[in-house]
Amino acid sequence: MPHTKIRVPVQKRSIEKKHRIVEAASAAFAQSGYFPVTIPQIAKRAGISTGTVYAYFHDKRDILLICMQQFRDERLADFTEQLHQLETTGDLRQTVRDILGILVDAHAQYSRRYHDDLMSLRYIDDEIGRFLNSTIMVLTDAILDIFKAHGYVLRHPKEQSMLASMLVDAVQDELSWPQMPGADYDRETVIEDTADIIISMVKRADSVE
Repeated sequence: MPHTKIRVPVQKRSIEKKHRIVEAASAAFAQSGYFPVTIPQIAKRAGISTGTVYAYFHDKRDILLICMQQFRDERLADFTEQLHQLETTGDLRQTVRDILGILVDAHAQYSRRYHDDLMSLRYIDDEIGRFLNSTIMVLTDAILDIFKAHGYVLRHPKEQSMLASMLVDAVQDELSWPQMPGADYDRETVIEDTADIIISMVKRADSVE
């Protein structure tokens, strides 16, 4: 029976326990999808009781929201690392390729079932839909911030930000779970060409057209 009052972990042991729940849920969702996974299954994977899960979360949806936030935070941390690399190498094109590789690899860690479940939730759950949509924009903006930090801006910010977001999202999906008939893509070629398309959208911030 779910608890009505959710515990906010303060002590190290409690914080670690909540972290185990999130890690167990994330692994279960990635493997089996969101809808088939149950709270007891998450509890078993985390090595704790079902009641303990309900002490920290109202329901499975609460856990999913934390998992999605964690995913976004991890990808932004990856981007920050790539930004530091760019500051050393000055190679904008290679940095964008590396970032796209990070996104594609992260996408491929999850099952097609989990992806499809999230897409379903995107349209039936307003909060999850807003979060997923904002995540795409946040990750795209992180790439564009790298351009800005090195003196580049989009030629048409509003339109090309949308186009870049859609392009990156589509490339992640198609490289992870090909849908086109006879698809046999060379991953690096797709990533390199996608990077070139995105870079073609930018100009020097101080340039005059």
